[in-house]
Amino acid sequence: MTIYHIVSNKEWGGGEQYVYDLCQRQRADGLRVCIFCKPVADIVRKYEEAGIEVQSLRLGGTADLGSAWRMAQAIKDAGPCTLHAHNFKDAFTAAYARRLTKNRQVRVVMCRHLTRTGKNTLLYRWLYGQLDRLCFDSALSKEMFLSTHPTIDPQKLCIVPTSIVLPHTLTPAPLRQEFNIAQDNVVAMYHGRLDQEKGLDTLIQAAALLRDLPFTLVLVGRGSDEYTAHLHQAVTDNGLDGRVIFAGFRHPVLPYVASADLGILPSIVREGCPLSPQEYMSQGHPIVATNNGGQREYIDDGQNGLLVEPGRADQLAQALRRLITDAPLRQKLGEQAKADFDDHMNYEHYYAQIRTLYQLPQ
Repeated sequence: MTIYHIVSNKEWGGGEQYVYDLCQRQRADGLRVCIFCKPVADIVRKYEEAGIEVQSLRLGGTADLGSAWRMAQAIKDAGPCTLHAHNFKDAFTAAYARRLTKNRQVRVVMCRHLTRTGKNTLLYRWLYGQLDRLCFDSALSKEMFLSTHPTIDPQKLCIVPTSIVLPHTLTPAPLRQEFNIAQDNVVAMYHGRLDQEKGLDTLIQAAALLRDLPFTLVLVGRGSDEYTAHLHQAVTDNGLDGRVIFAGFRHPVLPYVASADLGILPSIVREGCPLSPQEYMSQGHPIVATNNGGQREYIDDGQNGLLVEPGRADQLAQALRRLITDAPLRQKLGEQAKADFDDHMNYEHYYAQIRTLYQLPQ
């Protein structure tokens, strides 16, 4: 079996890392793995350095029959294989390629990583008929897709929550020493894009309500210069200078996650299966998150984390106050979070489910 992943973004991001991790696990499983991607030097280099075969295509979307023809030529003699797309644009290319090739052992599958409604135009109805499987990263993503009643066989649909790959060994970063954080301060951390939709304005407002407590808020990540400057000003305006640390982009980020006391996901938009809460859970830390996305499917409020409504600084502050002032509660929730991750959220559990897309024997 050969798995061909189609990657059409123009820069390396979470989606490209997701495919990278999946390719590495599939190769360990004895599968041949190839990548179709745009001729973007950074993306091609990272995959090739990992020993993954790469073929560059224009991948121009729905009307790009040239890429479909070249893809068909690449797979016509591949025997049993799967074209694995990660968005609908690339799924069209894969569907065209299968129609153009004489290889009747080609499957076309797609993973949906967004919480958006499904389209039901004539062209999309044709595509839905071509897909062998359509996999969603959360029940929420599937629900949103079906809310517009797209014409697709429900037997083709499945849900496989995404997971994270953990290193074999992990040494926590010396976060307190690096930023001179007092030992008695609780370290609350957010990591991800510094972007308005992530609810960081609400987080700064919540932090302002906690100035009486011994805590430090660490923001790991980067964003636009304009929005980052806005956040710095908001910190100053709320009297939080010295209480909020902008740590910038960190790679790998997991050692910094391991050195925190608790994690925060204050996103105000619906995310299908956000991975940052899983990273805290894997390290035995409780997470405070909004309840509007797929994270509510694996965060059990009061059991392995705390959930709050999006955009509510008062609720976010109240949840953070509980964890900052109650070390036994942090430990209890953190221990359950790690137990849940180890039991049914880890990467091997995810991979066992994703294998079924390819009809591989167990």
